[in-house]
Amino acid sequence: MPEAEEEDAGFELVSEEDYPSNETSSPESSIDPTDPEVQARLAVDALYARQSRTLSQAIARYTLHTNHAPPPHYDLWFDFAQEKKCLIDEYDRIHRDFKPFYQLAERDPGFFQAMIDRAASRLENSSSEISVVDVREGRAELNGDTSYSSAWPETFSKFSHILPDMRFLINGRDEPRVAFNFRSPKALENAFTVKDADPFNIAPRPTAEFFRAQSGCDIPTEATGFMQSVNEEHSFLISTAKPGFTTDLYPMMSMTKVSPCFADILFPTEYYYETSWWSGKFAFEDNIPWEDKKPQLYWRGMSNGGMIVGSNYHHFMRFKLRTLARDHPDLMDVSISRFAETLCEDECDRAQVWADYNITESPEPREDMYKFRYAMDADGTTFSGRFLLLLKSGSLVFKATLFEEYFNDWLRPFEHYVPVKPDLSDLVERIRWANENPEEARLIQLRGMEVAKRVMTDEQNDCYFAAVLLEWAGLQRYGMPPAAME
Repeated sequence: MPEAEEEDAGFELVSEEDYPSNETSSPESSIDPTDPEVQARLAVDALYARQSRTLSQAIARYTLHTNHAPPPHYDLWFDFAQEKKCLIDEYDRIHRDFKPFYQLAERDPGFFQAMIDRAASRLENSSSEISVVDVREGRAELNGDTSYSSAWPETFSKFSHILPDMRFLINGRDEPRVAFNFRSPKALENAFTVKDADPFNIAPRPTAEFFRAQSGCDIPTEATGFMQSVNEEHSFLISTAKPGFTTDLYPMMSMTKVSPCFADILFPTEYYYETSWWSGKFAFEDNIPWEDKKPQLYWRGMSNGGMIVGSNYHHFMRFKLRTLARDHPDLMDVSISRFAETLCEDECDRAQVWADYNITESPEPREDMYKFRYAMDADGTTFSGRFLLLLKSGSLVFKATLFEEYFNDWLRPFEHYVPVKPDLSDLVERIRWANENPEEARLIQLRGMEVAKRVMTDEQNDCYFAAVLLEWAGLQRYGMPPAAME
């Protein structure tokens, strides 16, 4: 990703023919390096300028990052990535997700495939919302129904022609599924001991006790300082909406995870494909200048969170956001505009929830956020699914999340958005900072928007997805002689 601005001058800028570029790019002679829009653009230019230009260079960099050779068909992926104008070398997120499985393969080359086969045999005719996908001669066939069964075949068709024959597992729930902490003592040895008789169906309700007892699932509110747990302050940990976990280390592709509690392998969700039905869209582009926007934080959305049991919803992020806004109307304009009926069952007093939070059931146009300088991205049942949309909106995004997603190495806190603790305890302070430092706030907003528009494209999602699947296929064939891989 982009380095600090003072290092940008050392890179040769790429042309529009090589990689995506802003339509507003101006001749080099007229570039003003103090202009925040120019700074944001140059940072992305520098990112593309440092990507590998040849297959041999890409292989050398891959090997340096991973200490092993690229998987079979990497040459086809390289050509595909160049054609789609994707990043070539920026996939450390993928390498981290797969590293435990490579370490296991050193001890047992057949472990990865054995766990896939074991899962597939137990998922047949199950309601776990996991698909088993077989790729044969460049075509992908899904078995197992999920909410995305109608969308994934089209997505896979865009890159399945560069994949070898393989079988993979893909999670159709927003929640992660593999509750295995591979950083815990003796985790490597424990991975070979399969305990769950019914994997992906551990479903405690509520989930607070399960997570308290599970290794790596005592989640800190921040990465530095004294340990303060967020376990009693986040809906996913308190009362997961659709629990269905395994505590064994199965390979599983998921949209999100929480580290080190979960070991799922991340992939781009349909929420982040602009051409997808699942993707949020604006009816028109931002038409309000930054200086004319209200210096307030805006949020509208559904009461998604965990399963409501008694009064536990008071701890859920979106309800807490509404309470904070009520206490700070000068800084925030927040409303819960829809109620999540499916999260309110036997032990839920629907009328009381509505009264406590003045739920309006009056959806407003998404474009109303253009009036505000700041936009909030707040977890629902898991990740919100609207982060990239918000980055493109023209507002500075404040993001509070417990979850990791595939783009976390590319969209970084303090550089592309303003991070907020999952318990929202620093949100008011962060908004006040933005109002007191408008130039720096504007620069962060522009950087985030530039990466979201120029890097986070549907084509880049395809390249990431395909790179994940090549790693998966490589591990399936780990230890096989080269002739057997043809």
